[in-house]
Amino acid sequence: MIITKMRPYKEIKSQLKKREKIGIVSCTLCAQLCHTGGREVMKKLANRLKKDGFNVVDQDLIGGPCNYSRLEANELRGDVSIVLACDAGVYNLKKLFPKRRIIPALKTVGLGAYDNKGNIDLVRKFG
Repeated sequence: MIITKMRPYKEIKSQLKKREKIGIVSCTLCAQLCHTGGREVMKKLANRLKKDGFNVVDQDLIGGPCNYSRLEANELRGDVSIVLACDAGVYNLKKLFPKRRIIPALKTVGLGAYDNKGNIDLVRKFG
């Protein structure tokens, strides 16, 4: 699995304009296991942005945006998309939507192993 961590909220927010329609897309695989993606994290981010006056118009869960075949051209709504996924998921979304502004909300940390107790061990750190 890929280990991710959340970028600072201030960094994400600084890339947005209040008049934009914002969609949030979240991975339900690795990012969800890292507690940096999934339904709950996506909802928390959306609520925080709304509280700060941003126009969040959509929230979508994708079971592994790193797998291009799981993506559809009509999945993203709004003017800009915040992506709760690793760099591979962000890459595929940018490839599928080359004219859309995609904002990565996570940093890809490395390769990890998930054990039967719910612990994640960092096996290899990236760059």
